[in-house]
Amino acid sequence: MTQKNYKTKMLIVFLLFLQYTVVSQNATSYSIGKTYKIKSKVLNEERTYILELPSSYKTGETKYPILVLLDGEMSYHSHSGILNHMTQGRQIPEMIIVAITNVDRNRDYTPTKYLTNLNGSSAIENHKTTGGSAKFLQFIEQELLLIVEKKYRTNGFKTLVGISHGGLLVGSAFLSKETTFNGFVSMDPSFWWDNQHVVKQLEKTDLNQIKNKKFYLSTADKFENFDRIPHVFTANINSHEKFNTILKNKGFSPSNIALEYFKEENHWTVALMSLYHGMQFIYKGLKMKNMNSSSIDEIELYYKNNYNGSFLPPENDINSLGYSFLINNPKKALTYFKLNVKNYPKSSNAFDSLGEVYFNLGDKVNALMSYKTSFDLDPNNKNALKMIEKLN
Repeated sequence: MTQKNYKTKMLIVFLLFLQYTVVSQNATSYSIGKTYKIKSKVLNEERTYILELPSSYKTGETKYPILVLLDGEMSYHSHSGILNHMTQGRQIPEMIIVAITNVDRNRDYTPTKYLTNLNGSSAIENHKTTGGSAKFLQFIEQELLLIVEKKYRTNGFKTLVGISHGGLLVGSAFLSKETTFNGFVSMDPSFWWDNQHVVKQLEKTDLNQIKNKKFYLSTADKFENFDRIPHVFTANINSHEKFNTILKNKGFSPSNIALEYFKEENHWTVALMSLYHGMQFIYKGLKMKNMNSSSIDEIELYYKNNYNGSFLPPENDINSLGYSFLINNPKKALTYFKLNVKNYPKSSNAFDSLGEVYFNLGDKVNALMSYKTSFDLDPNNKNALKMIEKLN
């Protein structure tokens, strides 16, 4: 196990322990997401999903990306904990989580009707409903997400996450001409399905259709408890490697594709490690490199050209950059703080910082106006109140 994977695994174990410790030590139960139902015309059935809003949703006007999580009834609580930890550490942005629970997993996650198991045995009974993933994707994108995007503030960037057959669905969505997803996390996916159907579809796919998408693919290398049939799992790994190779041979940007092996994980334990690394990969470009030496125009252009222009320059990063110039070059600091109040007009902190730089420049009129706006946005801002009294 690499040092990176060891640290990730220890972090995940700690987070899960903390989650259950908190629950056990408090008599009052709590929930972090709400469960909703939707009547699907596409599927002709009622579906259930869990929706979790970011902790900051009610305190501002920020627009958020969406993460759609498959196998919601099994994965939501553990995956939500990992995602929230990553947002708190500013590894990824806050997001709206939509976790879809299952009705018929084999039907919804598979692209073709296929009556054979991975080991070659017959699956006539278990696979009799297979082949419905196109309809299920239509339900997600044309029914469920339309409701979410209409009701909540979203920025248009969407990521789909799934494991095993769910990872197979992620692969199908990636190749779909109709998809509106931008990021894909496919965890030890069943790309073996129907003689590597998804891999064959990739060979026929036009690069221009997928070139701006980000795809993370993980594979579990440990065949624990499957010593007698390692060839079965080797066949699945082979499908992952072939998928990755075809993408690269097509000229798909190496910065948009990642294949990661987890040699110490099996098919059942690889999910949380994959989620953590996968989300790091999807959002690795969200923080601009060399921002400290970049002009305002360069920063704005970077965020306009990346992630489909869905994200603004991060408020905290721009604020820190402004403060780095506050003493020695306050006029330059002013340009960064102005950018923040333009992008985050409901941020008390952004106007507080703007007030400070105006005060340092001796512009008491604009300093007072900025502090007043900051206090109006947050009446608990004691610093703004103090400066208002000082400037009056």
